Amino acid sequence: MVMKRYILTYVCCGMLAGGVMAQQQDSIAKMRDAAAAQDSAMQRRSQADTAYRVKYNALSYSMQKRYQPQGREFVNKKFLDNFFVSFWGGYNRIIPQGGMNLSGGPEIGLSVSKFFSPKNGVRLLGSWQSANRQSDNEKWTNYTFGVDHIFNLSTALGGYNPYRMLELSTVEGLGVHLASLAGEKQKAIDFHLGLQMKISTGTRLDVFMEPGISFYTDGIDISGNNNSHGYDIGFNARVGMNYRLGTFTPRGSTEAGDENFLDNTFISAGMGLQAQNSSLAREQGLLGSTGPIFSVAAGKWFLDLFGFRLSAFGSYDVWKANQKLGIDRMTMYAGGRAEVMLNPFAFFKKDVRSMKWGIVPMFGVELGMMKKQDERELVSKSYTGMTGGIQFKYYPTENLAFFVEPRMSFVPYTFTEKTISGKVNEYSFMDKLMNVSVGVELRRPTRPQWQQLAKLRGDFTPYYYTSYAVGMTMPQQLNRPTSRRPGFIIGAAVGRQLSSLSGVRLGLDFNNAATRSSDNKIDRYTFMSLSLDYMFDISNWVIGYDPERKFGTEVFGGPVVTRCFDPGKTYVGLEGGVRPYWRLGGQFDVFAEPKLRVYTKRYMNTPGGKGTPLQLSFALGTSYRFNPSYRKSLTESGFGDGTIWGNTFISGGVGFQSLVGSSRSMDALASAGPTMSISVGKWLLPFWGLRFSGFAGISSWRQATSEYGTLSDKRTMQGGIRVESMFDILSFWKYDKERRWGIVPMLGLELGKVRRQSEKIRVSAAGAAYAGITAGLQCKYYVSDAMALFIEPRFSRVPYSYRDIHVEDNYIGPRTSVADNVMSVQIGLEFRRAGGRTLKELAALRKEFEPYYFASWNVGANMPVHRVKYDSGAGLGVLIGVSGGRQFFPCSGARVGLDYTALPGRNGADARKLISVSADYLFDITHFMGGYNPERKFGVEILAGPVLAFGSEPNKTTFGLEGGLHFYYKLVKGFGVFAEPRIRMYTKNILAGGDLTPVHAAFSVGTSYRF
Repeated sequence: MVMKRYILTYVCCGMLAGGVMAQQQDSIAKMRDAAAAQDSAMQRRSQADTAYRVKYNALSYSMQKRYQPQGREFVNKKFLDNFFVSFWGGYNRIIPQGGMNLSGGPEIGLSVSKFFSPKNGVRLLGSWQSANRQSDNEKWTNYTFGVDHIFNLSTALGGYNPYRMLELSTVEGLGVHLASLAGEKQKAIDFHLGLQMKISTGTRLDVFMEPGISFYTDGIDISGNNNSHGYDIGFNARVGMNYRLGTFTPRGSTEAGDENFLDNTFISAGMGLQAQNSSLAREQGLLGSTGPIFSVAAGKWFLDLFGFRLSAFGSYDVWKANQKLGIDRMTMYAGGRAEVMLNPFAFFKKDVRSMKWGIVPMFGVELGMMKKQDERELVSKSYTGMTGGIQFKYYPTENLAFFVEPRMSFVPYTFTEKTISGKVNEYSFMDKLMNVSVGVELRRPTRPQWQQLAKLRGDFTPYYYTSYAVGMTMPQQLNRPTSRRPGFIIGAAVGRQLSSLSGVRLGLDFNNAATRSSDNKIDRYTFMSLSLDYMFDISNWVIGYDPERKFGTEVFGGPVVTRCFDPGKTYVGLEGGVRPYWRLGGQFDVFAEPKLRVYTKRYMNTPGGKGTPLQLSFALGTSYRFNPSYRKSLTESGFGDGTIWGNTFISGGVGFQSLVGSSRSMDALASAGPTMSISVGKWLLPFWGLRFSGFAGISSWRQATSEYGTLSDKRTMQGGIRVESMFDILSFWKYDKERRWGIVPMLGLELGKVRRQSEKIRVSAAGAAYAGITAGLQCKYYVSDAMALFIEPRFSRVPYSYRDIHVEDNYIGPRTSVADNVMSVQIGLEFRRAGGRTLKELAALRKEFEPYYFASWNVGANMPVHRVKYDSGAGLGVLIGVSGGRQFFPCSGARVGLDYTALPGRNGADARKLISVSADYLFDITHFMGGYNPERKFGVEILAGPVLAFGSEPNKTTFGLEGGLHFYYKLVKGFGVFAEPRIRMYTKNILAGGDLTPVHAAFSVGTSYRF
C-alpha cells in the first residue's frame, strides 16, 4: 500500500513536473515568438522611418500655404493695380580694365513696373549715364534699356503687407547699352543684380535705395582694346521714388481710391529773358548779355507736398561782342530738365488745391547741348548741370494759373587742347545762367469735374473764324549784328475749328528784318509768307471742354513758304508756336502768339554774318468766330440781314498827302501831293470790322536844281493795298441802327511798292516793296440809309530800301534804307449794303428798268504825274471831251469817249496836243449796294477800260488803261450833272510839263442827257 502510495505520489509529481516544464517551454516559446514579432515590427518601423526621412523636406513643409503668414489681400483686378512709375538718380562707375580708366558719374533713370503676384514683378527701365575719360576728360555717355525681375523677400518671408515700413527685394535682369565716347559709338549687353530697399510712407509714394552690380560684354567703356577678361564690371547706387497707380487704400483711410496717372498732372509753357553771369561774359554786363528763353513742361503732384516736373527748353545769350566788326557772339542752349517740386503750403493747409496763390521751389538736373560761337569756330558741347528755381503763381480759375519763374542754372563744360609735343591741356569753364520766365499752367481737373465736362463735348459746333495780328520779328543767329533792330510782322488768317480740340488755319503775313552794320548802315529785308497750321487746343485737352471758359491756349505747327522781295528768293520751312487767347464776347477774341520758324536754308544774310534759318516773332491780335447762333441773335436785334453780304460797304476817297519827319528836306505843305483810295469792308460785329483798300499817292521829299537851271521837286510815289481793323466807338458804347454819325479809328498793315526819285535828275530809284504800319480816323455822316460822307486823316509808316539806277549809264548805286512818314487827309463816299427786307423790296423794282442810251460832254484839267515836279512849269493842261453810251442793266453800262488835251511844255509854253479815244465799262455801285431805286437822285459809278492816244512828236500813238469814278446827280428827267476824277497810265512816256511821264491824272465836270 505504501509502495503504491509512493508510486502514485511519484507519478503525480512527475506529471506535475512535466506539466510545469511544458508550461515553461510554452512560455519560453511564446516569449521567443513575441521577441521575434517585436524584432520584425521594429525592423519594419525602422524601414518605414528610413523611407519617411528620405521623402520629408522641412523647408517645403514649412512653406506650405497653411504654414505661411496670411498677410493682407493682394488686389490685382485691373491692369493698373500694383503698377508703379519710378524715377531715380544715382552714381555709376565701370571698374578700370586694361588701359581704360573712366571716372564715376551721374545716372538718371525712369521705369515702369507691374507686380503680377505679391512676390513677383517685372520692371522696364531706361536710364542715362555719364562719366569722363580721365586721360583727356572726354565725356562718355551711355543710354540703357532693360528688363528686370523683382522678387519681394519681405513678402515671401512675412506675408504681403503694402504698409510695411521696410521691404527688401532682389533685382535681376538684362540690359542693352548704347555708349559713345569722343565720337565713337559702341553697343553692349549686360546681366545685373541688385538689392532694393524700399521705405513705405503709407501713401502711393515710396522711397527706395538700390545698390547693384553689372557684368557687361567687352567694349562698354570703348577702350579700343579688348581686356584680358573679355568682359567689364560696373557698379551703381540709386536713390529714387515709386508712385503706385490703380486701386489703393492709403494708411489710415477706410476707402480705397482708384488712381489714374493723369490725376494731379499739369502742363505749362513760358517765355522770358536770360542773362549770363559767368566770368567769360562779364565784359558784356548782365543786361548786355540778355537773350530769349522758351520752355514747355509737364509734371505731376504725387502728394500735396511733393511733385515732379520734366521740362524742355531753348535759349541763347551774348557772351562776347566784337566791337570792331559790330558782331555779337552768341551761345545757344537746348535740352531738358528733371526737377523735384515742393509746396510749403502743404505744411499749413490741408486742401492746397483750393488756394489761389502758390510758391513752389524746385531743383534738379539739367541735360542739354550748348553751341558757343567763338572767333574762329562753332563749339558744340553736351553738358549735365544743376538747376533750381522758384515759381510764383496765381490761379484766376481753379485749373488755370499764370506764373513768374526766376531760375539759376550751372552749365559746366571743358575745352581740351593738344600741343605740338602731344601734351593735352584741359580748361574747365562754367556758364552761370539766370533767367526769368512768365507763362501759363493748365492743371487737370478733379475726376468729378472731368466727368461733368466730358458731357459738354456733344454741345460743340464747328465754326469758321478770321484773325488779324500785329507784332515784331527778329532773326535768330549765333553771329548777329551788334546793333540789330527788331522788324515787324502783320498778318491775317482764316480757319475752321473742326472739333473741341482740332482746327486748321491758313495765314498770310508780311514781315521785315532790319540789321545795322558797324558803319551804322541799315540793311532791310521784306518778306511775304503763306502758312498752313494745324491748331490743337491744349486747354480743352488738359482741362476739358467748357463753352463758358474765357481763357485758353492752343499750340500749332505746319509748313510755311516765304518770299523775299529783294532779292527775289523763295524759302520753305516749318513753323510752330503757342496761342493763348481770351474771349471778350460770344464771337470776339484777343490773343498773343509767339512763333518760331525754321527754314531749310539761311533766309537772311548780313555783313559779317552768315545769315540764319531761324526766325522768332511775337504778335498780338484779334479774331472773330462765325457762330451761326450768335449771328442769328444779332440779326434779330437789327444788325445785318443774316447773309454774308450784310453790313458790307464800298468806299472811295481823294485828298492830299505829305511827308513828315526826317525823310524830307522841305516843308510839309510844300511836299504835298494827291492821293486816292478805294475800299471794301464788312462789319463783323456792331463795333468791329475789317477793311481792304487799294491806294496810290505822290509827295515831294526834296528840292534840287535841274539841268536847265530851275528848281525841281524830287517825288516819292506809293501804291498798294491796306488791311485794317475798324472799331466803331459809338456802337461799342451803344448800338443804334438809326444813328447817322460815326467815329471809326482803324489800324492795320500797308503793303505796297514805293518809287523814289534820286537827287540826280536823270536817275530814279528802282521800285522797292515794303510792308508798313498805317492808322487812321474816319468821321462820317450818313446822308441816307445806304450812303455816307466821310473825312479821313491818316498816318502811314513806310520803311524800305532802294538803289539809284540810271539805265543809260548802266549805273546801279549802293543800297540806301529809309522810312517815310506819310500824313494824308481824304474826303469821300461810303455805300453801305442795304438790309435784306429793303433789298427784296427794291429787287421788285428791277422789272421797271428799261435800258437807255445817253450822251455827255465835259471840261476839266489834265495833270501829268511826274517823278520830278518843276517849279517853272504849271503842269496842268486843258481837257475837253464828249462821250456816248448805253445803260444795259441797273448796275452795268458801257460808253465810248473822245477827248482833246493841251499839255503844257517847259516854262508853261510849247503846248503839246493829245487826242484820246477810250472805251469804258461802267459799274453803278450805288445800285449794287443799295438796290435799284428809280427815284434815287445821286449815284456813283466805277469806270475802267482801254485808251488810245494820238499826238505829235514826241507824243506818238500810245496805248494805255484808265480808271476812275463818275459821280452823278439827276436834275430833271433826262438831264444830269457829273464830276469825274480819273487816272490814265500809258505804255510809253508822254512829254508834258517839261518831262516825260506815262501817268496822267484828270478831273472834269459835265452834263449828260438820257434818251
